[in-house]
Amino acid sequence: MSDATVLSTLTLPVELVAEDVIGFRDQLGTRLAAVIRPKGHKHQADEVALPDGIAPLTALPPHIERPWKRFDAAVNELKGFRHARASAQASEAHAAGDATEQDAANADSDDRWRAVEQWCGGAAGLRDDGKAPSPSEARWLHGQLFPAPEGLRFITRRPRVQWSAMEQRMTVLHEKRAQGVIAGFGGERHFQQLGEAHDRFGKAFGFTTVVPDEAGGPTDGRPQWAAAREALRVVLQKIESHADPEIAGSQSLVTFLLRPYVEMIDDLAQTRRPARGKKADPASPAPGTPAPG
Repeated sequence: MSDATVLSTLTLPVELVAEDVIGFRDQLGTRLAAVIRPKGHKHQADEVALPDGIAPLTALPPHIERPWKRFDAAVNELKGFRHARASAQASEAHAAGDATEQDAANADSDDRWRAVEQWCGGAAGLRDDGKAPSPSEARWLHGQLFPAPEGLRFITRRPRVQWSAMEQRMTVLHEKRAQGVIAGFGGERHFQQLGEAHDRFGKAFGFTTVVPDEAGGPTDGRPQWAAAREALRVVLQKIESHADPEIAGSQSLVTFLLRPYVEMIDDLAQTRRPARGKKADPASPAPGTPAPG
């Protein structure tokens, strides 16, 4: 920060936002580029025609060029921060989509376990007719998967608790005895779909694969915003101070360079200007005044 004595300070509009500063930087940069014509410069067909009274410069005066470069760098820092924040927010929104997959995976798993319970319960309800496998085997499997009083309540637990309970039951289902019940009572499709739903649940909740961490990003842009505002204030004052009646074309040049800022100030003034109230009808009595006659 400079220690130079400052006798006057430009006050920026309170309504000024980052988009205003970024837009003004682009406009000012375009105008600065238009007035610079280095030595040996050849006229281009698309070259900007400067207003009357403004002679091209071979280079910016140092007292304008240095503040301009600082302002340009500060705005780039601000833009970089805003881009990083927007990217982080977009990534966060994308990650939120994974929550939808978790909900869907959880619902699919719950439905498959309910279907298995109904299938196994139905087989367990058969009478023993001497055929293999015996319904007692189905009752055994039902007891292994849905023991009283827990039953199906494990599918309502927190994901980690539910996963542990399901893993234990899936181990049972893969054993030889359970596979015999599944084959003997036509539960192959139930078993297959349950396995698919179980795998989906494991991936969605990060039990069998790595789920990316929630995106973190910058959230406090006050330092960048303060730096850009200060750099804007300084460059405006430096450009304004360049106007001198004894320097030919300096006043026209300053007017040309600061035109976008003046227009921006007018636009901001329009946003805060209150709407004019409608004039009272002179023929109407004021509230509380008795009507004539």
